[in-house]
Amino acid sequence: MPVYQFSLLVQSAGTALLFIVFVLLYQKIRRKAFLDWIASWAFLMVALSTLVLLPSLGPSRGFFFFVHACLLSHVLFLLRGVRRFRDDRLRSSRIELLWIIPILGVSWWTSILEEGANGRSVPLIIGTAIAYAVTSLAFAITPGSAAGRLLLFASFLLWAAERAAFAYALARFGHPDQMPPLFDYSSFLAMFLEMTIAVGVIILLFEASQSRLAAEMHQLVSSEEQLKEMGIRDPLTGLFNRHYFNDVIRRELASARRYGTALSVLLADVDRFKEINDKKGHAVGDDVLKFVANYLTACVRETDYVFRWGGDEFLIVLPGTDGPAAELKAEELDRRLPNIPGTDSLQPTLSVGWAMHRSDADFPLTLAEADARMYEMKVMRKRERAERERDRELLGGAGKRFEPAGP
Repeated sequence: MPVYQFSLLVQSAGTALLFIVFVLLYQKIRRKAFLDWIASWAFLMVALSTLVLLPSLGPSRGFFFFVHACLLSHVLFLLRGVRRFRDDRLRSSRIELLWIIPILGVSWWTSILEEGANGRSVPLIIGTAIAYAVTSLAFAITPGSAAGRLLLFASFLLWAAERAAFAYALARFGHPDQMPPLFDYSSFLAMFLEMTIAVGVIILLFEASQSRLAAEMHQLVSSEEQLKEMGIRDPLTGLFNRHYFNDVIRRELASARRYGTALSVLLADVDRFKEINDKKGHAVGDDVLKFVANYLTACVRETDYVFRWGGDEFLIVLPGTDGPAAELKAEELDRRLPNIPGTDSLQPTLSVGWAMHRSDADFPLTLAEADARMYEMKVMRKRERAERERDRELLGGAGKRFEPAGP
């Protein structure tokens, strides 16, 4: 068997191996591009196998027509696969079937057996070289592993150069048997390049799968953190909930005992909240709670904890804060609450009670002390409002009593 025929046999075996690689990859990774590449290398494998049988079958119009149609189909599906590999969302269209018309036409023209028939194959080989060069550039700008992209870029570029050189030699010498001996080994180079193409695709897919896995792991961790946050946060205000309070206070009490630091708490209640809900509606009431939650969070330190204690009550844990400082903070929160939009004449206030935890007392007693101070302030506020309302009514009645008679 001549060296040229043997090299074609070796290349057809390598192409069959690459075909099997793409079939196996498609079994694991269902990407549409692999279907096109499976078809592309199947056509190339059939074309090469047929060329190996040329001495036995003899040249004929049907023989070259079949081989050239397979090679053009190989190029078409190769480029289509590259396009889909870069954007897997692309869909097939029946219009693409019209490509069979120019493929058959060019194959028929290049298959005419007459003197110089091999020269008519030159445009087909040049077209194949251009297709490989385009594929090389496409992989160069494809996102993914730098190693995989470089390997595919270099492999297809060298394959394009080999095809262009073969087309030049065929145009000059007219027949493969008359070419320099170096061209007898061109199919060995093509087989080697096909193997490097397989490696490059595998590297790209491996890097892509690793990136996808890392993204999924990040999303899983983020989802887990979000679920954890949802478990310790109040859904309306975004403050810590009462369930998380048990973990915080256990940790802060242990820290206070260990380092001998102070620990205080504040209990805040929104005055007139029920009246706002009854007259303005629950939507306005929810807005009031969110406003107060943001206000309390903005007025404390980052090391402090603000909890929604229940309904319209809020609990603030102040690590490292003694009684006088806690009392000042309670007065500050009470005094600085701004007007809340949407409440109009029902502007609420805050009743804030404070207490410093004593190391020899149970923590529920500290909460009870803060609650008692908050309740005292709430009663005082209610009494003040009642007195203002009574004075307003008395002044309104006096105004009517002393109103001058009309004419």
